[in-house]
Amino acid sequence: MRFSADCVPCLLGRVVFETDLVAPSKRAQAVNSGLEMIGPGFQAEENSAKLATRVHAHIYDVIGSKDPYLDLKRRSNLAAEKMLSRAREFVEAHVDSLRAACLVSIAGNVLDFGIDIGIDGPEQFGRKFDQVVLQGIGLDQVDRFRTLLEGANNVVYLTDNAGEIVLDRLLVEQIQYMGVQVHGVVKGEPILTDATVDDLKETGMDKVFDSWSTTGQFAVGIDLDRIPKELGQTLRRADLIIAKGMANFESLSEENLRPVVYILRAKCRPVAEAIGARKDDNVVKVVE
Repeated sequence: MRFSADCVPCLLGRVVFETDLVAPSKRAQAVNSGLEMIGPGFQAEENSAKLATRVHAHIYDVIGSKDPYLDLKRRSNLAAEKMLSRAREFVEAHVDSLRAACLVSIAGNVLDFGIDIGIDGPEQFGRKFDQVVLQGIGLDQVDRFRTLLEGANNVVYLTDNAGEIVLDRLLVEQIQYMGVQVHGVVKGEPILTDATVDDLKETGMDKVFDSWSTTGQFAVGIDLDRIPKELGQTLRRADLIIAKGMANFESLSEENLRPVVYILRAKCRPVAEAIGARKDDNVVKVVE
């Protein structure tokens, strides 16, 4: 997905947010540095995920932190774990457990801070969870997703945020119930609120996935040009790739990796328009 006018205030807002988390006295310096990088990237209509990756890498150096979102990620994991029993009851009571598990997984996608998601912190997640699952799936291709799973032996699951990964458990289990092996992928280095190996192990998801690996990189979404060779082979061999969250859509939407199922909440207008949904829709979109 190309970087657009709407992406400018969003990315700059992220810069301010992560600076205020750990080094508020450096806000002006961070904003100036961000503007210097965002301007040329906007004019060149670069890929939004790749430009954001470069900006955040530089800002992390400016603010002197390798993981400014660390506390938020830990709190997000705890907040999601408190919701897990209620989420499991929702899935088990639903007439279509795969669709319900997708909804639960999408609800976890709101645990993404630095943008407007309707809550001020992970501790308010319970209220937002109910709103999201009751809303249903706006762009709903779950039936096609199910058909692809029925013909699959193995899938790759590209995770997104900490906290969210806790609720991914129920979708991963539904896929495994269908006899499909699930290989999970987390970020190789801390970036934004995304799940890393620490989150994988802290939440027990390292025991849920049949196997797992990392992207081996600092990147918003996933940069296929820089992933480890072994992960590239895993992606190419997969019968299906499940990509959670907007950043994975932004980074993969221009690639030829197929088939991919995007599962996310369309939290901004550019992503919503690019994926064929409305802003704030819950989305399960299959690209073949």
